[in-house]
Amino acid sequence: MLDRERPELDPARPEDRRLYVERDAAVHDRLITKSIAAAASQQAFRWFFTGHTGTGKSTELNRIVCNDQLASRYIPHIYRVRDSLDVHNLDFTDIILGIAQSVTGIASDRSVAVPKEIQERMQKWGQDTKLETQLGLGSKAKVGFEFDWLIGKAALEVQAGGEKRKIVREKINESLTDFIKLIDDLVAAVEEKINKKVLVFIDTLDHVDHQPIHNIFTNHWASLNRPKVSLLIVIPLPLLLEKQFMASVENNYSLLPNIKVFSKPASQDLDPAGFEFFREVMAHLADPALFTEDALPEIFRNSGGMVRDMIGYAGDACQYADHDNPRGKVELKHVQRVLDDRKASSAGC
Repeated sequence: MLDRERPELDPARPEDRRLYVERDAAVHDRLITKSIAAAASQQAFRWFFTGHTGTGKSTELNRIVCNDQLASRYIPHIYRVRDSLDVHNLDFTDIILGIAQSVTGIASDRSVAVPKEIQERMQKWGQDTKLETQLGLGSKAKVGFEFDWLIGKAALEVQAGGEKRKIVREKINESLTDFIKLIDDLVAAVEEKINKKVLVFIDTLDHVDHQPIHNIFTNHWASLNRPKVSLLIVIPLPLLLEKQFMASVENNYSLLPNIKVFSKPASQDLDPAGFEFFREVMAHLADPALFTEDALPEIFRNSGGMVRDMIGYAGDACQYADHDNPRGKVELKHVQRVLDDRKASSAGC
């Protein structure tokens, strides 16, 4: 049976490596080149990454994380907004809090000894903003590096919602300059010990409604850009049409394209390179001999060039074929049944 329920691939994992099919390296060449140049000049690196949902962006991000050149200069950390924040209620301070949480996580994982002077200022910030008290931590202060504890608690409250989310946002906004300075000092401590730059990947912002993301990046990009942390941010595709935002982005972005399905506009002839990529994907998941000669092209044609949909169509067709005849093949009628199901589902929405 076709394995279609697994999460995105991580090319760094041996069990995933056999399933991974290389995409065009040109999509990432500029990204890697600019990141290395930024590290060499001791500058914070900024890059934006986008593409249609289902084209394999998360898998390609995992590929970037394990790139040897990048790993030689950076300590990467993936922060998935969907897992850590409320995607239905986002504020620009939430993203900055996520950056802080990523940096504290790296410091903790790498056992970085935070200088006492920075620890004291971190503690003073929590006290001066009264955030410790507001979050119910005033009587539970820990000895040593407690900033990670405070940030973790604040992030949980932001995700949970309610009155305390409002308090966290207000406190960070009111003392934004001091908060960012603490992030920068912690970054400096990490980079001094590890001798690599900190790089935070902010993923799954493309899974959020466009309007709040539009507001965050057009109205607050100057604030998000302040921490001395290198950032690779996955953004919704429509942001590429926002002139105000793109003026600050310049040319520092990658667009992961769909797989090309048709050879040219208004043609039903399949693109040979695109179809070969699809066949290779299928070969990693199931024996192509299980599909009749006309079934695979029809699955590819219906996928729209989305890797996720390619696998989804094939998986559903396999289920129909198995139901009809466990020893048979996936036929065109099974693919057509999947298409009919999708049309019926869309009509019912």
